Amino acid sequence: MKKQIWKGLLWGVLLYAITMIAFPLMDGEKLSYYKLLMGFPLWIFVGLSLNYLLDKKGKAKKPKKTRK
Repeated sequence: MKKQIWKGLLWGVLLYAITMIAFPLMDGEKLSYYKLLMGFPLWIFVGLSLNYLLDKKGKAKKPKKTRK
């Protein structure tokens, strides 16, 4: 479980860095402290949710084999 949370936090930080810092800097926009502060919890939540969904899909139940 801890590994899943760490992977989710990593996803969140990566997505945060790309969408809130990298893209605005490439477009030449100024960084807003308000957006940076409000975006962090949002992207952490998105990262945890994304990792949960990807982990859940990867562990989908395999069909049972029937005996003859």
